[in-house]
Amino acid sequence: MTKKEYIIKVLDAIQGFFPLARGLKIMMNSETVNEGVIDTIVKILQKTIDDIEDNETKRKLEKSKEFLEKLKTIEKESYIKDERSISMLDDMLKNI
Repeated sequence: MTKKEYIIKVLDAIQGFFPLARGLKIMMNSETVNEGVIDTIVKILQKTIDDIEDNETKRKLEKSKEFLEKLKTIEKESYIKDERSISMLDDMLKNI
């Protein structure tokens, strides 16, 4: 599953109690997903969480936000690993 698909699944899961999820989902279908997009969604969720008084909704939105933050961390770690692998391959090419 791609990063974009994960984000859309999260937005689907919270759509019933987070009205903005529908619009964000539409945006996600037309956007290239990068770190900035994830950051924006996390900020929107945090603002909503701060404004909500219903504990159950707040808990679900917190879990969604944590999921997106973890996805971002995994993506960053994957990027670093890929960069190391490319560097190693470049070094190997130099020695051919």
